[in-house]
Amino acid sequence: MSPFVRVNPGDLIQAQNLNQVVGSLNGTSGQGVAIAQTSVNDASNYALSVQNLEATNSRALNVLKSDGTLLIRADVNGVNLGNTTITGPTLSLPAASITNAELGPDVARANQLTNGGFEIWQRGNGPYTTQGAYCADRWILQIMGTDTLSVSRSGAGNGDVGSIWAAAANFTLGSGAGQSAIYQQLKLTTDNALQGKTLVFSLRVLVSGSAANVTRIELKSDGTGAQDVFSPFNIASAGYQTLVTPAINVPGNATAVTVAVYFAATNSTILIDNANLVVGSQPANYVPLHPADDLARCLRYYERIDAANNQAMVSGGQAYSVSAMTMNWPLKVIKAVVPTLTFAAGNQFAALSAAGGQIVGTSIAGANTGSDRASVTLNVASGLVAGNASNLIAANPGTAYMIAEANP
Repeated sequence: MSPFVRVNPGDLIQAQNLNQVVGSLNGTSGQGVAIAQTSVNDASNYALSVQNLEATNSRALNVLKSDGTLLIRADVNGVNLGNTTITGPTLSLPAASITNAELGPDVARANQLTNGGFEIWQRGNGPYTTQGAYCADRWILQIMGTDTLSVSRSGAGNGDVGSIWAAAANFTLGSGAGQSAIYQQLKLTTDNALQGKTLVFSLRVLVSGSAANVTRIELKSDGTGAQDVFSPFNIASAGYQTLVTPAINVPGNATAVTVAVYFAATNSTILIDNANLVVGSQPANYVPLHPADDLARCLRYYERIDAANNQAMVSGGQAYSVSAMTMNWPLKVIKAVVPTLTFAAGNQFAALSAAGGQIVGTSIAGANTGSDRASVTLNVASGLVAGNASNLIAANPGTAYMIAEANP
């Protein structure tokens, strides 16, 4: 060992002086007295600084566990903490070293639901009160026994953080025994590939009067080993609160996953918002989609064309007789499955005559429907000229509509 060299807080030392420094810090006899904690407890003084001057040996610090495995290593490659390496401003972690359960809920992950923020209401603002009816896009009413349930789009500003609108439910408990709900079902055989995945569901609710035990949420799958789990009921709270289900493992042969909001007690206003279904065992906070992406998800299942008087409905067509014309309807978004087409009564439509007038329809129907387009035929009493071009237009203000609905 080389002679003892005086070392002060912040000084650089060589490796061979380390024992002397440790002894001096501990107050070993003949090597100094212990440094008082207060003398190194500031931003500019350090109890120990080590510099390795050997260019071929980069290790400055190596600390081992009792079994000889690495605890801490500091060298030119960074600081290694056994399974974590810190290299300057970046943090490199071994693959899969952070499990889903260790992620915070603020780590954004893809939401598997459509219209989770209840922003899109293509069918109108409601109220919706009928068993099996859609309210907000992709969300369906389940009304059991003598329960009554009315769902509407809430006023702007009533939504939770990250959302403009919410679903407002007015519920009266009858004989439904807590089985009335709003739900969304994901069909795994035609539209979603979630078999074998771990899923967790969360949702935000605000209950009128801060009443407790009014609502809870459900996450379930079918298949071999089907699972059905619920969150706790809401607690008394004046603001929005988060409900979270336990995680489920979706069976490999599952055909559907369903999320639902159940109602167990009469309440005048239950605001429902920001539903989030994510892969993994850790729930995630809701992250709003860009409005264009949110609408595109909804259009994959439902689109509607409305027109005022004399407005064109779809692309131009051609008359093939004095009483019929046909045209192509290119759908806005490719549908999840081949859609069902619905039209207003035929007399709500008209064909455009060669002189620019209306030839009112008698019936209208779709044919040759695919996931991205359909043919539409309008029949009239007479007045068309075979081979002439024409347009399908609305004959009455606000009453002509065409719907393409695809429910996997």
